[in-house]
Amino acid sequence: MRPCIGLTCQYLTQKPDDRRTPHLALNAAYFDAVIAAGGLPLLLPPCPEPDQIGQLLDTVDALVLTGGRDILPERLSQPAHPKAVLMHPRRDSFEFELFARADPRNVPILAICLGCQLVNVARGGTIHQHLYDAPRTCQIDHGKAGDRSMHPVSVEPDCHLARIVQATRIEANSSHHQSVDHPGRDLRIVARAPDGIIEAIEDPSRPFLVAVQWHPEDMPEDPAQMALFRALIHAAQRRQH
Repeated sequence: MRPCIGLTCQYLTQKPDDRRTPHLALNAAYFDAVIAAGGLPLLLPPCPEPDQIGQLLDTVDALVLTGGRDILPERLSQPAHPKAVLMHPRRDSFEFELFARADPRNVPILAICLGCQLVNVARGGTIHQHLYDAPRTCQIDHGKAGDRSMHPVSVEPDCHLARIVQATRIEANSSHHQSVDHPGRDLRIVARAPDGIIEAIEDPSRPFLVAVQWHPEDMPEDPAQMALFRALIHAAQRRQH
């Protein structure tokens, strides 16, 4: 039986004068990647009550914390950067609570882009609110929403990520302007871009907690990227037993 993989999603509202109701949204590539890797994807709505979040976790074997808009500045104890495009507060509160409940359960988690930053902040780490303001050793384009920018990523040889992708250098497709700064509790930096920007973190003490800054779901033709989803599915299957 395919393990059930919970996928977080965006909670979007329209302009005040627009009568359309709020809606959930997610790039279908996440679904396709999970299915191709052997999982059964399940969209997780941002439920407002903590007990509902617990019930959702009871229905899934693993989580993909997906990409999206920026973390609310209250989480960062600093004012919002002028370039920030903030996620809806309902998504923010849901996903931080979801991670807080999933983390002690050792639920396998693959965190992507925003998800990577969220894991780090939830563990007490910090982020660059606008990476182009951060000191960098060279200038590479990390892309912007809807505009993927390819660049190499160097992976530490003795880490879970390297064992998954079976390489210490891969190509990644960036689409972000925020990034991990100081890693949170028990998180290890395991990959960087050529300019020094952190591209992946993981918790080596957990069976599976891997967070990447790029978008592997949009590179299904790349075996290294699909290996991330297959590894998540295998971790979910082990947890089933």
